[in-house]
Amino acid sequence: MHIGNATLLSPENFPTAASVNCPPGLSNLPSRVPLFVGRDHELAVLDEALATPGEAVVHAMHGLGGIGKSTLAARWATLRGPEHAPGWWITADSRAALDSGLAALAAALQPTLVALLPQEQLSEWARQWLASHSGWLLVLDNVSDPADVEYLLARATSGRFLITSRRSTGWRSMAKEVPLGVLSEDEAVTLFTRVRGEDPDIAVLCEELGHLPLAVAQAAAYSVETGCTVREYLDDLAAYPAEMYEATDEGGDHQRAVARVWHITLDRLADDPLAVRILLMIAWYASEGIPRSLLARLGTPPAVRRALGRLAAHSMITLHDDTVSVHRLVQAVSRTPGRNDHHRHPDAISAARESAVEALTALIPEDADAPVAWRAVRAVLPHIEALTGYGPPGTATEAEAGLCLQAARQLMFSGTRSALRAITLIDHAEAVYTRLLGAEARQTLETRVERVQARRWADGPGAAAPLADAVLADCVRVLGERHPLTLTACMRVARTAGLMGDSGRARELLEKVVEGRASALGDRHPRTLEAKGHRAMEIRNHKDLVSARSMLQQVHEDCVESLGPEHPVTLSVQSKLLLIAPSSKLMEGPIGKIVASWGLTGSDFVLSDLLQHFDTTLRSMSAQSLYRCLESEGDVEAAEQHVATYERVFGEDHPKTLTAKMTLVQAYVSTRDVDRGAAVLEQLVVDAAPVFGGDDSFVAAMSAMRGLVDLAPFRAPRDPGRSERATGDPDGAENGPARVVKGERAPEELARWNALFGTLSETITSGTWDPAAAVEAMTDLWRTERPGSPSTAVDGTDPPADAGTDAVVGEGN
Repeated sequence: MHIGNATLLSPENFPTAASVNCPPGLSNLPSRVPLFVGRDHELAVLDEALATPGEAVVHAMHGLGGIGKSTLAARWATLRGPEHAPGWWITADSRAALDSGLAALAAALQPTLVALLPQEQLSEWARQWLASHSGWLLVLDNVSDPADVEYLLARATSGRFLITSRRSTGWRSMAKEVPLGVLSEDEAVTLFTRVRGEDPDIAVLCEELGHLPLAVAQAAAYSVETGCTVREYLDDLAAYPAEMYEATDEGGDHQRAVARVWHITLDRLADDPLAVRILLMIAWYASEGIPRSLLARLGTPPAVRRALGRLAAHSMITLHDDTVSVHRLVQAVSRTPGRNDHHRHPDAISAARESAVEALTALIPEDADAPVAWRAVRAVLPHIEALTGYGPPGTATEAEAGLCLQAARQLMFSGTRSALRAITLIDHAEAVYTRLLGAEARQTLETRVERVQARRWADGPGAAAPLADAVLADCVRVLGERHPLTLTACMRVARTAGLMGDSGRARELLEKVVEGRASALGDRHPRTLEAKGHRAMEIRNHKDLVSARSMLQQVHEDCVESLGPEHPVTLSVQSKLLLIAPSSKLMEGPIGKIVASWGLTGSDFVLSDLLQHFDTTLRSMSAQSLYRCLESEGDVEAAEQHVATYERVFGEDHPKTLTAKMTLVQAYVSTRDVDRGAAVLEQLVVDAAPVFGGDDSFVAAMSAMRGLVDLAPFRAPRDPGRSERATGDPDGAENGPARVVKGERAPEELARWNALFGTLSETITSGTWDPAAAVEAMTDLWRTERPGSPSTAVDGTDPPADAGTDAVVGEGN
């Protein structure tokens, strides 16, 4: 046995840490950072602490892997390192790495220690030196766990620490946090251009890469090395994502490839499979505003919260009050199977996609008429649309197609823009159904039936008509005339024909629909009652307003009895009834007899001619006769209750609620309460624009009608500088001089205007007339001076004494 000799060192054999001064210029900080752009705010935050000498200053920069934490730290250290002694950089991704870095610092401060002390004692000597000196800068790069550096921070209290980490939690009591986000678009373009040079598609590529510095720099280097254009890089990224996310330039660190940069983080989360599952699932949604409710099916609330918390702690996601956001490039990589990456196994990614579809589908009621359906679709629409754009071609499932169709049904009634978005979803659903089930499958035909409705809302009945005829013919041939889908297709053709003026065909087809649905579903089924309501309105379009009102009254009674007063079909029928009531009452009296004598019983006459004839009739009547033809106060109360019910059942901003408010406008105007009608219209324009879109035809029609109200007799013109938002004060006297109608026929003028406006608004809301053409015809009619018409004055002056009986009518007169 050999026994060796050992030397026991005493403390006096090596210098104490407190007695050693820092050698001049000692530093291992980077001398320059060639690729650096932006970050002015973060650099300023780091600089601020220099003005406060004394206790240790600790900054912890945290963010997603690849966000540029180390680059920013190197840049700041390059600028400010010479002001510190020493300036030292330590890769601190583990406790062992930190100790090794501290030992290297001790060796640099006192080289003789290397031969005297083991690494553990060198590390402790360095901690003692930091605790007994000031003016130093220590950069701790890529710290994995705040606990690894807590002991060091507690002992060294008179220098400067700059920490980089992916961990976003655990720093509150130890350091001032500096969260780091992606570059701005301009900064990302500048970074790419410095490497690759100018290219017209750089901004597009930077957007696709989410302005992540690592991804932008690697794409630029790859483009230089391979000689590809930015467009070619984009095309390859779309066609071969797995290869491109793994790509680096020759000599580059393959562990820093985009596809691998987050692998280490996922390894650290491997003990919580739910966290990885959530990350793969939300990769199929839009990157912002992901409702936490979509994750409820994945586990118990505590388990889901814990998994989300861990993902957020490692900067893989960002948590908000009730939503989650994730970087789009993290999503893209998470949707792409990775070679030798068990986290991104193809089966795991496929299962995540299925979970994403199931979660969205579960949030949307199957009943398209359910009041909550529209709001549910609105909340998750960006995620449904994002889902349809992801994944390789030909991989979408039947469940995904069904989800798209559910969403499209809610979108098509929410304005022109929404109808166009609905068509995109319908196109996707049809392509999936055709691939999986065939072109003549019921589901495929159903998408075509829904496209008719969406196309009519987006582009008008003329664009929808050929689609409607074609799908009806196919439904009859494949499913038979009595199939429920065939009857729905038949109603689509009828509605389109009616709007295009072919009232005869529309009524004939609607009779078939009513008969077929009554036979198959029952006379009181919601779909049957819905068809009866449309049939009554088509009779109205044929100008038999009295019969239409009588039919609607009966249908409404049946709805209330069978479905209840707040069922969506009941409310829809009631809206129709309230809208045509004023016009139908006019037709019951002498006006109706005169119109009938003119032979205006079809829908093929010119609107301007109709209004002229109607106006001539109105001018021949006394005010008393006209007022008897108009609605009573009871209809105002009914309309107010109707709108209140819509607001309670559907919500104030639901498209159906907004369109139902036209019944209230109609009721106010028909009872000579023009100011309150104007206030509702003005508020309606404000409320409808965010829902339908500012350029939607409904919003445009309401805005035009609001302007038309200003032409009403005795209305006070609006101040041009007044806010477009309704004030709630129906008294418009403060808004300008009163519009005074002079002459003995002043009351008749108000009644005449009320009758014309009421008829016009009903035809616009029901879709009988093009809104722009209808408002233009009414405006031209009212502004045209004809012999015998009363004169008007809008200058606010009193009418002359010899003008006869004058009237200035305000609210309620």
